[in-house]
Amino acid sequence: TLIVSLYVDDGLVASSSAELYQKFLSEIQPEFTISDQGPLKQYLGVSITYDRENGRATLSQEKYTNDLLEKYQMANCKPANTPLVSGRFLTGEDCIDKNDPSAQADIKTYQSLVGGLLWLSNSTRPDISFAVNQLARYLSCPGQSHFIAAKRVLRYLAGTKKLGISFKRIDDEDLANVLIGYTDSDHAGNPEDRRSVTGFVFFLNGGPIAWSSKRQACIAISSTEAEFYSASQAGLDVVYHRRILDELGFSQQNPTVLYEDNMACIHLSKKDGQINRAKHIDTRVHRLRELVRENVLTLVKVPTADQVADIFTKALPYQAFSKLRSVLMNSV
Repeated sequence: TLIVSLYVDDGLVASSSAELYQKFLSEIQPEFTISDQGPLKQYLGVSITYDRENGRATLSQEKYTNDLLEKYQMANCKPANTPLVSGRFLTGEDCIDKNDPSAQADIKTYQSLVGGLLWLSNSTRPDISFAVNQLARYLSCPGQSHFIAAKRVLRYLAGTKKLGISFKRIDDEDLANVLIGYTDSDHAGNPEDRRSVTGFVFFLNGGPIAWSSKRQACIAISSTEAEFYSASQAGLDVVYHRRILDELGFSQQNPTVLYEDNMACIHLSKKDGQINRAKHIDTRVHRLRELVRENVLTLVKVPTADQVADIFTKALPYQAFSKLRSVLMNSV
C-alpha cells in the first residue's frame, strides 16, 4: 500500500514497505523535481515526533505558537489555565462600529489574530476550538471584551505551547484503526440568541482525527432537539470518515460507536414510528434512524462527566476542562 498526499508543492508519502517507496520515487523523479527529506518530522508547520519504543506519534506546533505569541507581544505573559473564563459566552454588547475609519486598524489586528488561532485549532489544538469559534463570530466588529478574550487564549497557549495530539500503536487487531466518536450540545447556552452549540470529535488509534464546534443554524426548543441536531451532524461525518477509511484499506467491520449523554436522544434514534413531539426535527430523526438501521453507527450512553465533546460546547471550569483535555489530546 502506498498513499500520496499533496498540498501545493509539499507532499507526504506513506508506504507499507521501503521497496515500494523507492520504486515510487524512481518512477516519479524523472518527471518531477523531488527532494527526499527522509522520515516525516515537519509538515506545514506541524512537528511530528515519535516514541517508537512505546508506539506513539505526536503532532504539535510549538514553533508556530511561539511565533504567534511574539507577534502579539504575549511571549512573556502570565499563563491562563483555560482558554476562556468558565461559563462565559461572548456577546456583541460592546462591538465597535465597523464603518468607523478609526476602527479599521483594530479590526484588521483582531481578524489576523483570530485567523492565526483558527489555523492552530484546526490543526493540532482542538482544545481551543470552542474559544476560537466564539471569537470568530465578531470578526467584523470586535469590541474590548473580544480582544480580552483573544488575549486569554494566547495566555492559555503560552502555558501549553508544547501540547499536541498523540496517536498510539494498538496491538489488538479488533481495536486498531476503529473509528469512534463523541457528540454533544449546549442547549440555549448563549444568552444573546439562545442558539445551541454543536460539538463532536472522532478518534482513531487513540488520537482525534476530526472535530467541530459550531453554533446551530436554528434555535432548539428542547435539550433533546439540540442533542439530536448534534448527533445528526456527527452522523454525516461518520459516513464520510468510514468511506475515507475504506479507501485507505481500513474498512469498519462494525457500526461506529457514537457516544451520547442524552438518553432521550438515544431512545429517539432507535424507536420506530412517528413521534408527534419530534415532528419539527422529523427529517433528522429519520436520517439518523436510517444510519442506525443500516449498522453505520450506534449511539451509546456515556456519563456526562466523561463526555469528551463537552469541551467543544461551552467554557468549562479548569478541573473538568483538564480531565477532558487529557482524553482529547491522548495525553493520559
